[in-house]
Amino acid sequence: MSGFDQEMTPELFVDLMKSFFEKGWMVGSSGGMAVSTTKFIFYSPSSVQKERLTPDDLFVLDQETFELVSRPKNQKIKESACVPVFNLLLNDDEDINCVIHTHSKYSNLLTQICGDKTCFEITNQEMIKGIFNRKTKKAMNNTDILQIPIIENAEQEYMLLPQLKEALVKYPQTSAVLVRNHGIFVWGPTWQKTKIMLECYEYLIELSCEMAKFNLPNVKQV
Repeated sequence: MSGFDQEMTPELFVDLMKSFFEKGWMVGSSGGMAVSTTKFIFYSPSSVQKERLTPDDLFVLDQETFELVSRPKNQKIKESACVPVFNLLLNDDEDINCVIHTHSKYSNLLTQICGDKTCFEITNQEMIKGIFNRKTKKAMNNTDILQIPIIENAEQEYMLLPQLKEALVKYPQTSAVLVRNHGIFVWGPTWQKTKIMLECYEYLIELSCEMAKFNLPNVKQV
């Protein structure tokens, strides 16, 4: 079985979380992920060091009954605070089966560089081709203008829901949203495509932060 066809398992879920930690995207127990499969829905736990996660630390629900199949043995461990956001995104589009949330340094910095802007834009970059257009269900072209809405941070993740709902309506093509001074949420049809998109988004975000040092525009004015 190729990696592209690999079904999500608790072991794979944990491996992915560890890889995100190693990239600096889920440090200090931050970040999270939810993956929906034909049989189960996997959720990451809250306030657990991502590099030390084990398969037994996950919350797993039955896809048909939504009953809890397994949870961490430590009853003090709760499901990710991002679950309300994860559920909104998973239920917004039947084709969405994975949501990843990171606290990368550059996604935070970019929202500050953007000032009061409510949307980040960039174009003419090759890595845009790795982004999935939620409206057309196709990959974007490198000449397309990639838009990522920016919403304001809140004390708790569930408080982001009203802004997120507005962003989904205003930007029907988007597969990501930036949260100011916080991080980014990325979602897609499979865990494989969502992971690829996350890597492309993080690349473009870091690139934009570096471009800002040289006053290079993300979108050249014609």
